[in-house]
Amino acid sequence: MKTLSFWPLAWTLAVFTAVVFTLDVLAGLLFPNWWVMQKAWELLLPGFTFISWRAFFIGLVGSFIGGFLTAVLFVPIFNFFHGRS
Repeated sequence: MKTLSFWPLAWTLAVFTAVVFTLDVLAGLLFPNWWVMQKAWELLLPGFTFISWRAFFIGLVGSFIGGFLTAVLFVPIFNFFHGRS
């Protein structure tokens, strides 16, 4: 198994978290009792409150950056331990 490439994984995680965030907001609009994830996003993303256009874009950018930063941490750690084995 070879080491992980940073950019493909970073884009994958960033887009994945943005899509999950968008789908969750849509679920919150369709099902008003979808309060569990709404509260979780409010805790995870500073400035996000459910729901306005401004809050949606703050949450979208925040989730995208969070996915990207996950790759920033994950790829070097994985490659370090992979190189040792």
